[in-house]
Amino acid sequence: MEATGHFVRHADQAAAARAFVRDTLAGWGVGKVEDVVLIASELFTNAVLHGGGEVEIALAVTGGRVRLEVADDGGLPVPSEVRRPAPDAITGRGLAIVDALAQRWGNGRDPAGRTCVWIEVPAR
Repeated sequence: MEATGHFVRHADQAAAARAFVRDTLAGWGVGKVEDVVLIASELFTNAVLHGGGEVEIALAVTGGRVRLEVADDGGLPVPSEVRRPAPDAITGRGLAIVDALAQRWGNGRDPAGRTCVWIEVPAR
């Protein structure tokens, strides 16, 4: 099963992105929906803050795993290590949340050359 959603890169689209992920995974009968929704929200927010162009969210379920990819036309390199912000910092915890909830995650360029962050979690 696969699904793709396209969103304007703007903070007011975060709710629509979360709804797309939630509704799609729930329709497929996938467990851990809320974990994936939270991860999608963090990655969408990063794309809004640091990316460029439209944001694409791709979902797939294969081999008992959910794969989520968030891609945009941003040119900045995506951090590959989780930051440890100061306790009073108001940003910088997004990838820590992703790292805690995802079984695996990574980043790079997708086949279209866009910045892409992906995660995998068990489907159940």
